[in-house]
Amino acid sequence: MKIASRLFLWAILFSSFIAVSSSAQPSYRRILFDRNAHPAVRSAAEILARKLGLSTEEIVSVDQSALPRRGEIVLEVAADLSPDQLKELGPKARSLKYDGYMIAFRDGGALICGARPRSLLYAAGDWRLWKDISAGDFVREPSFAIRTGQYDENRSVAEYVAELGVNVIIGKPNDHVVTLRETLPEVYARLDPQEKERLEAARAARMRENLELARACHDADVDFYAFLFGSDFARWSPALYRAALKAFPSIRGVAAPSSFEKASLCPSDPLTWKLVRAYIEDLIAQTGADGLYVTFWDHYGLYCQDERCRHNGLNKFPNELYEAVKQYDAALRPLKKRLVVRTWSSGVPHWLRGEFVHAPGYGHFGGTGVELWGRVIRETPPDIILQTKVYNADCQPDAPFSPLIGQARPHAEIAEYQISGQTIGRFYFPASTVDYIARTMRRVHELVGGEGGVNIFPGGTRQSNYSVFDDILNSVNLYAWRELSWNVNANVEKIWTDWALPIYGERAVPHVIEALRLSEEAVYRTFSTLGMGSETNSSFAENIERRETLLKYTNRYYLPEYARFLEPTKENIERVIAEKEENLRRIDRMFAALERARPHLRAEQYAEMRTRFDWLKEYAICARYLDESLWRYRYLRHLASMLTTDPEQLKYIAAAYDAVMEHEKRLFRYDPAQKFSCYNTTLGQLRIKPSLGSPVPLMKELYEKSKQLIESAVGPDYLPTEWLR
Repeated sequence: MKIASRLFLWAILFSSFIAVSSSAQPSYRRILFDRNAHPAVRSAAEILARKLGLSTEEIVSVDQSALPRRGEIVLEVAADLSPDQLKELGPKARSLKYDGYMIAFRDGGALICGARPRSLLYAAGDWRLWKDISAGDFVREPSFAIRTGQYDENRSVAEYVAELGVNVIIGKPNDHVVTLRETLPEVYARLDPQEKERLEAARAARMRENLELARACHDADVDFYAFLFGSDFARWSPALYRAALKAFPSIRGVAAPSSFEKASLCPSDPLTWKLVRAYIEDLIAQTGADGLYVTFWDHYGLYCQDERCRHNGLNKFPNELYEAVKQYDAALRPLKKRLVVRTWSSGVPHWLRGEFVHAPGYGHFGGTGVELWGRVIRETPPDIILQTKVYNADCQPDAPFSPLIGQARPHAEIAEYQISGQTIGRFYFPASTVDYIARTMRRVHELVGGEGGVNIFPGGTRQSNYSVFDDILNSVNLYAWRELSWNVNANVEKIWTDWALPIYGERAVPHVIEALRLSEEAVYRTFSTLGMGSETNSSFAENIERRETLLKYTNRYYLPEYARFLEPTKENIERVIAEKEENLRRIDRMFAALERARPHLRAEQYAEMRTRFDWLKEYAICARYLDESLWRYRYLRHLASMLTTDPEQLKYIAAAYDAVMEHEKRLFRYDPAQKFSCYNTTLGQLRIKPSLGSPVPLMKELYEKSKQLIESAVGPDYLPTEWLR
């Protein structure tokens, strides 16, 4: 951490201490609200009571709320303010922006006014920001009108809304069971009796759960959107797909040769859209959703190449995307439900296990996002919302900013943040992305404006028993997203301090923040060699082909500033080594800061941090040797194409081989009885054990293929025995 940053941090801590010590802190004893208020108001009162250490008896519903007395908090919605309350708050109370709230502190009491009921949940979630204020007014309004998040069951809906400040909750992907019994009976009739019975039972169970979630969302005064992933009907419901083909044989599509997209349906056939619309109507009926999130990537499925599609242009991605969005909207509009489309704009075309993944929307060989989505942007109703990942390289750490964001007017746009640990170690490691969130969210606001939005997918990819909300390391990313979505100009230093102080205490905070801020660059350099990418879910790649495919898939392969680093030269090998060695020194500085914090940490906090820091370091060491060896192999492969070689390279690859074999044994060491903040059980009881796979298969292949390349030029007896493994 820079000296200026440290001084600023200490200044914040010192000024906070002085402010608290020199003014009379409020001591709240009761929380009052109107007994006829919206359920969200009661939930806000209950959350506040827990945060302030009050009992349920100190939550009081009244016939008519008034001005608070000393020790009281009064919760009120702007539309229901009494004349006295309105006079106290002033005209701002009736003009709060984007469901914001304001608080008037008078004579030891607090009057909290929300633009709408959910606004009081936001105030409850912000309690640390205002609980020590004793006089004046506090106003808080979000920077974005739309703030959506996929629901995480580690919190109740009301708590989730309060903590993240969202106003739309998204369900799980394809978390529904459709039968078509009511919406398309001619297909339902083609199901086998056993399939009907199975689908009906499954639908009833999912319907109960989905309607309960929708009810909880409405009780929190937020909208609930169902989530439909992909456009491959055969994956939505194999049983219904088989039945639909029996009822409507003409809907079957024709896939392109070797295509990853299977064209299960033909977009040129009107019966295809009759089937899709019936599916969507059934989905909405059973979920109670206010709208639908749809995803047009990963098993997109509609890429049909039959004669009809080739004739009318629906064999082309831009045209079929337009047709699909138009048809989805046509299904939802009579139901008065809104549509949010997650755009397809990450990845590059590549081969995957013998199939070609088209991955349009990036640019160069894949076309640009604006070209791909041009018809949707220009020709569909403007109230359809388009959502695009802020990352122009899937979820790769420190990814380039998506060039599609800001290009979709007149549609409102949402920028998507996947704070789910995918390419940052699945949150096993300390993995701050605070600076990235701040930098990109400010850019998003410049491009889409306040009427646009931001989205968050919180969680732990491929983990079990995990809650990022409770993680003493990585919950900072959620806190930063929340703060910046409400104030894009929020001070990043203050975000760190406000988050860390309640967890670690004043004396440990500067050292903990120093360590965790270093982790942002540490995970970038661990996973993003010379600015290029690695496995989308953080695992070690299992072979050379996959590793090199991932370098392309993360988009940077085609950018000149990154392509030059792939040139097969000794200079680039040295660049990789230098970057990795500097990164390991950076991780050592994290450990040093942790040791300075140790005297001020609880024993269990230190033990967890030490273990997880060790996980990062050992993974980074293995990644260092794998990447060095990959660049040496690429150099040898290039020399072989010119009928020559450099035998000495095997000496270094053999040393890397030995290092990987040694450090592989140290990956993810832990005491089974140890308990982390982020898990609801001990490490030994986790359903999925902490692991990101093994570096050994890739290291062995790099060694063997490098040896083969050298021996093809010098013969089998040239290499020294000490280089042989």
